[in-house]
Amino acid sequence: MSDGDEKLQQLVRNLEKGIEKAIASSPQVEECLSRIRDEGYELSLVLQATLAFAPVGELDQSEVDELAGIPTTLEAQFRMSNLDKKFLRSLKIAVDEE
Repeated sequence: MSDGDEKLQQLVRNLEKGIEKAIASSPQVEECLSRIRDEGYELSLVLQATLAFAPVGELDQSEVDELAGIPTTLEAQFRMSNLDKKFLRSLKIAVDEE
């Protein structure tokens, strides 16, 4: 492994730790997690991030979107089940009915 690869891996590890720390110390996240626990639920929070690296100028936004699985159309499809809506309402989160 080259020195450049090792340096990039260290930078990515630092980014992971920074994101984890920011989320863990977020009052908004802690409040939401606490409300879920107060409702009698156990939970596990898993977040996924997709990172794409290339030398400057060699990766355009459409390639990044493709790597991340982001739809290329302007409108993404999203569906919530009745259970999803019930759960959000239990957290006092408004759910638009469409």
